[in-house]
Amino acid sequence: MGAIHLFGRLFAIIFGYCLAVVAASLFLTFYVPDWTPVEWVSQHWAMGSDFYAYEYRGSAEMADTIDTVARVIMGLMGASAVGTMAFVPAGLCIVASEALRLRSFIYHVLAGGGISLALLAVTFVPVSGPSRLPDDWNLFLAGGFIGGFVYWLIAGRGAGIAGPNARAGRA
Repeated sequence: MGAIHLFGRLFAIIFGYCLAVVAASLFLTFYVPDWTPVEWVSQHWAMGSDFYAYEYRGSAEMADTIDTVARVIMGLMGASAVGTMAFVPAGLCIVASEALRLRSFIYHVLAGGGISLALLAVTFVPVSGPSRLPDDWNLFLAGGFIGGFVYWLIAGRGAGIAGPNARAGRA
């Protein structure tokens, strides 16, 4: 295994994980009703919760543009929260895929969905009732699937840190 191959794999893994987290966070920000990481941002950043509460008195097209820009900003900021929470379980799945050379599309998409549901089950606090998942849990599952798919596109297809010719040298 050459140093260049190892550096390339590590770069692909880090870049793939970062883009997968951003893709999942942007999906959640745009498609899950009332899900923006405003509460998280207002608790951990100094700007407060007024960042997303804006009032615009202009054309509807400009208001839609401002809303889209605000959602992209919140999605990018939320990616840090999503990435932090998913770091350990995703790291374990990445190590498994690299060690076992799991390059399957199905593995990476199901791992992303499983991580998403596990994090949702751990962090969701029901308002009332015995439900452990919110009513729109399937959208969170889809966000995990999207994250797993993006990771597979960038780094998962080439999983196997040992390199393609490692077994041939041992024979």
